[in-house]
Amino acid sequence: MKTALSTVIYKQAHPYLQDLLTSVDNQSDKDFDLLIINDNYTKEELEEVETQIRNTVHGINIHIEDISDKHLSIAGTRIEMLKTAKSLGYDNIVLVDADDTISPTRMESFIKSFELDKDRVFFYNKFVTETGKDVFKTLPDAVEDIKPIAQANFLGLSNTGIRLTSLNADFLDSLNEGAVAVFDWYLFSRIIMDIGTGAYVDNASTIYRIYDDNTAGTTRDLNKEYDVKTTHYNNLAKRYDYFKQLSAKLSKIDKSTLMLSNNHQGYWWSDISMED
Repeated sequence: MKTALSTVIYKQAHPYLQDLLTSVDNQSDKDFDLLIINDNYTKEELEEVETQIRNTVHGINIHIEDISDKHLSIAGTRIEMLKTAKSLGYDNIVLVDADDTISPTRMESFIKSFELDKDRVFFYNKFVTETGKDVFKTLPDAVEDIKPIAQANFLGLSNTGIRLTSLNADFLDSLNEGAVAVFDWYLFSRIIMDIGTGAYVDNASTIYRIYDDNTAGTTRDLNKEYDVKTTHYNNLAKRYDYFKQLSAKLSKIDKSTLMLSNNHQGYWWSDISMED
């Protein structure tokens, strides 16, 4: 099987890129390619970045795809990343954000999971902070249906891997319907609803960098969560009756009565609940 570790690089995350590259070079199993998607570096800047990449990462085939002239959205660049990996013939893709790093055994563990559990379409690992604290208090051993991520999310574009052979061109094209800020939630909701299930990968972690420009739902802003869920449910309601129901329930909530959940597990967008 041909596996790629892939990330989208962009200028705003450049201060963190070296840390990511070092963590890639430190992988215990290097039987994978590094697929880099350039979002907004100029041609001249990208040449410097490519030198930085090749001077840091050794023993791994490196492929750099420049899509800067397409001027895509955040979601659009990620969709293009999946399409590019598919077109290059990769069977599997493991994802990481350019401002995060990965544990030394992450790729080894994902490659084994793809090989041993061929019924699963995607895999996921835990997030830890730079001090080693788990970001999510618990994670399920498997995701068998939509319920675990219906009202909150723990499947991001930095702690997951996808079996690309399970995704066809029509599915990838259709993802543009959900090209919004929380594209990760939309992507994995669609995969679960249309394609298949996922499983947790042990002995792997993503070191999650939390800072002001990170837009995930770690701030527990109830108004922002309400708006995110409204957009998310409305997008998915175009295809699935279940999300029509969730959208309707959400719209009936009096925003003035919203309170932070006492049973918060650290998941993104997990304070507002419409079902047990």
